[in-house]
Amino acid sequence: MKKTFLCAVIFALVSGSVYAQSGDIGNNEEGSDKHRVETNRFWDNWFISVGGGAQIYFGDHNKQMNFGDRLSPALDIAVGKWFTPEIGVRLMYSGLSISGATQNGAHSNGKPISGKPQDGHWLTEQKIDFFNLHEDVMFNLSNVFYGKNESRFWNCSPYVGLGWMRACEHPSANEMSANLGISNSFRITSAFHANLDVRSTMVHDRFDGETGGRKKEGLLTATVGVTYKFQK
Repeated sequence: MKKTFLCAVIFALVSGSVYAQSGDIGNNEEGSDKHRVETNRFWDNWFISVGGGAQIYFGDHNKQMNFGDRLSPALDIAVGKWFTPEIGVRLMYSGLSISGATQNGAHSNGKPISGKPQDGHWLTEQKIDFFNLHEDVMFNLSNVFYGKNESRFWNCSPYVGLGWMRACEHPSANEMSANLGISNSFRITSAFHANLDVRSTMVHDRFDGETGGRKKEGLLTATVGVTYKFQK
């Protein structure tokens, strides 16, 4: 009898707590506090994005090249989720190829860079097919400072992340990458947004097949594309 009574009391307390939480949520939704914290279920607020643009690699000898010759095409493909209006994560593939200059012949296409000797060796052009698979934590500053607004035209979301960067051809390389950037989203419809993504990537000096006086080398990428937001 005591056990039955105790179970009934516990059930009543749990039920009352759930009802109170539901009531609070309803009141918040009807309130005017646009800075309230909101979370969602696992399958809500997912998105996919794709973009294309240009990138430039900062290697040991690349400054000896003309700026235009250093630019190479870039491709971004990502899937992600917003856990709250302010914080989200995404998994992104970034890649295609990077162009540079090589002294030791790593990834060389055999074409000399005219008039650019380096320590008695002539530099040649190099092309590295690569990809950078990285996970980023995103912070929507527009929602942080101005509150959630589904109709806002522009959202600015800085992000930081870590990844795995691979040079696909010999001499192949597998290095950890550190990524820092800003994703700008421009509303087209409730589901489709245009995006502008500017990102810097740091990777080990040996990634391009050569080692110099620095410990890290960098990659700067800018892409434009489109994002599709799955409906809740």
